[in-house]
Amino acid sequence: MITTLIGIVACERDDDEPFVNRDFSRLYISFSDYSTNPQVASPTNIGVIKRADSTNFADVNNFQPFQSRTFGGNAISFSPAAQRVFMSSINQVVSDTSLQIFMVGPEGNLANNGKIDNKHANKVTGLVYYPSVDVLFGIDVSSSTIISYDIPKNRTGYMKVSRRFVIEDELLPWALAIHNNIMYVSRNGTNGGVDIYEGLISRRTDTLYNDVKPTRSLRIADSHNIQGMSLDTVNNTLALTDYTTSGTTSTGRILLFENFSELAKNGGNITPTRIITGPNTGLIRPSDVALDFKENSKYLYVADPGAKKVYRFLKTAEGDAEPDSEFSYRNGASTPVGLSLDSR
Repeated sequence: MITTLIGIVACERDDDEPFVNRDFSRLYISFSDYSTNPQVASPTNIGVIKRADSTNFADVNNFQPFQSRTFGGNAISFSPAAQRVFMSSINQVVSDTSLQIFMVGPEGNLANNGKIDNKHANKVTGLVYYPSVDVLFGIDVSSSTIISYDIPKNRTGYMKVSRRFVIEDELLPWALAIHNNIMYVSRNGTNGGVDIYEGLISRRTDTLYNDVKPTRSLRIADSHNIQGMSLDTVNNTLALTDYTTSGTTSTGRILLFENFSELAKNGGNITPTRIITGPNTGLIRPSDVALDFKENSKYLYVADPGAKKVYRFLKTAEGDAEPDSEFSYRNGASTPVGLSLDSR
């Protein structure tokens, strides 16, 4: 039997290197599907769209699938500094708490490289590798904890969590991004938002930090299920996924905040500059979003496990805008949950 599970995840690339325009755009996608029958080949759980900004976005011939050892993919993060892709497991039905590590070839091809096993990392929904300190950070939503692994690139097998930062109880962390040694964490739940942590990355004395509080918090009124986050420091824009559910019907939306660095200076309520939502968008339960970081870039990308599609929107889209293009795999049988964009 092939099981399809909805994994709601988010991830961010590190922001420690200057962006160099080499004119390519590769979109790495994680899928939460897997087979519980050893006699049936497991479905693809990771792959890459080689030219995500091309007119061939929807063409499956532009997509290179890869079968990893994960029992269903979840959070995914590409690091140009490490030349690695890191991916967590959905960890449902079949127990799998490993973080898979993939080498990335010159053309974006993936190859199994290693993994980090730790049974206490139960539900990792956010990942980012920060090369300044050679640390992989993650969000474990099962314990509202930020976890970190030192020198992770070539690990194979069991590894203790290097540090655990337990978030104070009323906050519900989901995804993370890092810029200039400041960590940004998306916050789930009613009237969620973004929590900003200064000084956390440099805290390396102890292995456990309890009741960690953000330096300041940004609140978004009338949000309900904020999860995926993309922080574009080149174009100074933040994007978040959100959705509402009424009965069996869900309605998704993408929240866009321009001039975000100014909004982040002080805590309190923030209001989206633009919102993409409505029946024409196709958004149901978006779980991740990726902004193209290049200057004058055109697109943003959304993984929607509810629709079983990856959507491409113009970055200028607003309201009930139709996607510029959309991608589905295995005729819509695969469930995309995580995105990580390598655009240079």
